[in-house]
Amino acid sequence: MSQPDAPPAPLPAPRPHGGQPPWAKWLYLAYLLLYPLPWLRARPDAVDLLASAAGIAVFLWIYITGFEAGGRRRLFDVAAITAIGWLLLPFGGMWGVFLIYAAAAAGFIEPARRAVVAIALIAAPLLLAGLMLRWPLWAWAPIAFFVVVIGLSSRYSAAIEGKNRELMASRDEARRLAALAERERIARDLHDLLGHTLTVVAVKADLAGRLVDRDPARARAEIEEIQSTARAALADVRAAVTGMRSATFASELADARRALAAAGIDLEIDGQPQVLPPGVESVLAFALREGVTNVIRHAGARACTLRLDVAGGEARLELRDDGRGFAGAEGNGLAGLRERLAAVNGTLSLAPEDGTVLRATVPLGAGAAA
Repeated sequence: MSQPDAPPAPLPAPRPHGGQPPWAKWLYLAYLLLYPLPWLRARPDAVDLLASAAGIAVFLWIYITGFEAGGRRRLFDVAAITAIGWLLLPFGGMWGVFLIYAAAAAGFIEPARRAVVAIALIAAPLLLAGLMLRWPLWAWAPIAFFVVVIGLSSRYSAAIEGKNRELMASRDEARRLAALAERERIARDLHDLLGHTLTVVAVKADLAGRLVDRDPARARAEIEEIQSTARAALADVRAAVTGMRSATFASELADARRALAAAGIDLEIDGQPQVLPPGVESVLAFALREGVTNVIRHAGARACTLRLDVAGGEARLELRDDGRGFAGAEGNGLAGLRERLAAVNGTLSLAPEDGTVLRATVPLGAGAAA
């Protein structure tokens, strides 16, 4: 085995890797132009030219077809390119360029420990050959240096690309979850709006139908209120879709009075409504809306009592009716209300107590609107 005739020139890291732009694999082939440089000093013979041409042709096939390869194919490519470099050693070209190509490809082997082992296996035989065969230091040390440096640089690039892929996947997941949360918010808001509004419209329409012959003026007033309720609901739907919707306890209480009165249910308010932080007030307003809707739809009640008080650092709403009592599974409205309350560390309970009692509690420190 002969020793190389000239030291290799410093080489930037060629990176045959699928994460590169499509044109990168053609750009990195420019390093092959270094291979014939030693022939400027010592003219090659026909055997040197034929052997080098065959080796380069095999390398090009491996390199181009395996540029985006991974797994076992990448291991094979690294081993084959390394072998080509050693096989071309006797033919006078700058054979070390192939070891550097192999190290650059080895840096992208996964996992990282396997890549480091592959780089070491490329550098170690070169180190042993140089020492045991007593090659001049300039003939092998630069090659070993660039094998290690370029191999580890490629490993670092592979790690960065892996982190970038994880970051992009995490960003995509965050976008997906945000879109899902937004869809759930809109669905919850629309359920609250349409469920309550349609219940009120149905009750008032029934009342207007009964009054149309006996008291046309009262029937006309109920119809006008239906129109007003529908317009208000349309505005709320638009606000819900754009994320601008909020609720005040005073407006919900006024709506509750009208809806219960139209349904023939007496409402008694125990105590005076408190001044609450906006986030707390909004959540409890939704709790009142859902509770009143369920009383009208399902309770068969004649009267209900509302109590709102503040104690122990939390606001508590209690809506009690004298109807048939809660039975069966909770529907979407109560599930959505639980989500609103959970978002501000609140709680919801529903229990049969000579009718049904709905209790909602929210810490006063909850500042986020539902």
